[in-house]
Amino acid sequence: MSQQPSDQPELPERDAWHPHWRAMYDHCASKPDAVEDHPWGETVFKVGSTTGKIFAFLGVPERPRVTVKPVPDELEGLLALSFVEKAPYIGRYGWVSLKVEDEAALDLALELIDTTYAGLKKRKR
Repeated sequence: MSQQPSDQPELPERDAWHPHWRAMYDHCASKPDAVEDHPWGETVFKVGSTTGKIFAFLGVPERPRVTVKPVPDELEGLLALSFVEKAPYIGRYGWVSLKVEDEAALDLALELIDTTYAGLKKRKR
């Protein structure tokens, strides 16, 4: 279950969230040691604490996107998909952004959230 810092900005009511964004938010929040944070006014999830490593950049509830870090050998194939692009600023480190506009993109986004989270948990041991 995610922990939330006390100084987080208020999100709109859950009913106003895009359904795919809500699914990604709930998926991230369900991870053990997941911590929600809001640097830059957007939602991110970190492992362990607000100073922990980010495993998902969710942005804002009105726009269903997620930025994650897949394993390196999946990068080329992911970038061939029309809804995946190299992430601004951090793309050079292997991060990608997904525009989540349908169920197939949502399924892939949830899978990549799991991959990024697992990679950070593994390194943390």
